[in-house]
Amino acid sequence: MSDLMHKYKQEEEIKHEREVKLSDYINIGVCTLIMLFFFVSMFFTTNGGFSEQEKRDLATFPKLSETSIEEFFDGEYFSKIGDFYKDNFVHRQEFLALSDTIDKFKGIDTGIKMTVAANNKSTEDINNTEEQKTQEDDSQADEELNNAKVERVGSLLSIDNMVCEAYGFNEPTVNEYAEVIKKFGDTLTNSHVYNVLVPTHVEFALPAKYKKLSAEQKPVIDLVFSKIGDNVTPVDTYSILKEHRNEYIYFRSDHHWTQLGAYYGYTEFCKVAGLEPVDINDYETEKIEDFLGTYYSASKEEKLRENPDYVEYRPVGGDLVATIYQNSALTKSFEYSPYSDYSKGANAYGVFLHGDNPLTVIKNPEITTGKKAVVIKESYGNAFAPFLTQNYSELYVIDMRYFNDNLKGFVDKHQIDDVIFINNMVAVGSQARVDELKKLLG
Repeated sequence: MSDLMHKYKQEEEIKHEREVKLSDYINIGVCTLIMLFFFVSMFFTTNGGFSEQEKRDLATFPKLSETSIEEFFDGEYFSKIGDFYKDNFVHRQEFLALSDTIDKFKGIDTGIKMTVAANNKSTEDINNTEEQKTQEDDSQADEELNNAKVERVGSLLSIDNMVCEAYGFNEPTVNEYAEVIKKFGDTLTNSHVYNVLVPTHVEFALPAKYKKLSAEQKPVIDLVFSKIGDNVTPVDTYSILKEHRNEYIYFRSDHHWTQLGAYYGYTEFCKVAGLEPVDINDYETEKIEDFLGTYYSASKEEKLRENPDYVEYRPVGGDLVATIYQNSALTKSFEYSPYSDYSKGANAYGVFLHGDNPLTVIKNPEITTGKKAVVIKESYGNAFAPFLTQNYSELYVIDMRYFNDNLKGFVDKHQIDDVIFINNMVAVGSQARVDELKKLLG
């Protein structure tokens, strides 16, 4: 009997081992199919491009001909290949979207969660400049804004159907910014130096009863202008932007101003500089739909996605040729209209000057004064600078974040008449931006 029981146990153990092996085979088969899928997909990848969900350029396949011997042997070349495949595998964006969805089901926030208060006011109502010009319309719009609910999450504020960033006054950095601008005025003695300061959206969008959520920007602007010295001419866009605050002068899902806002800033500059501003109505309107900017990228707020921004612009100077330098060494460039025809989706603001580049040069042979100007800017200057092509024979646009040359040497070399610094108030209080300006002092 004991032999029979022993034999039975052996048979059961063998049967169990077979079942385990079968499950192993199934696991191996599934894993093989998954690896085979990704292996085959490697041959159908795209090469680079722009990720609207992540708001960044995707890696391109590195060219061996452009790789040095050191880069090849220290592994940098193969690291770039790895980055390429991580950024370009088939259905990557769909996998990212699926990951976000799964995280939401698990109760994980993939970004900054915002709750936007409902309002019956449509985008068209906000953007209709003709209907907003009277004092009665302004009063009504202000009343609706004051009734809006606001929620604060981190530094972002959800206000009605928009998202803004709260402003924080960084006094030491602001004072340093003013000091640097003053040094430029004292150094560039053969040119007229201007400092254009632009308040951000929150200054005009935040209802009065919530003002404590964000520092006021007007006193900070006044503080900067009191410290930049007699050799720099201040250009305060605050008043004119406040006057037109109920028009579509800022995006609702992005940190930039619109071209209309930039135009009002440009007219104020022309008033101060003694120039005749171009009439924006002389140009046909172009429009890029479905723009979701940086604040949507940070918040993933459904209200913004359901009612996206648009980039509306008049191509002032669009018939001119811009030479756009793409690297800090100024050795790589291309020629194009000042407006790109390929900027779409989350990158739609890049329609102005093709986004941020170290140096852009635009010459207008129809302006016979011979006057030359250089604009030193961050991205707020992109929508502003093209208007100046109708006032100067030569316009140079420098992005202080990517331009490495000494500004005085550049100004002297090109015999620049007007030097125009333009910055939004967040940049004025950013130590990184101030350090970039100091770098231009040499």
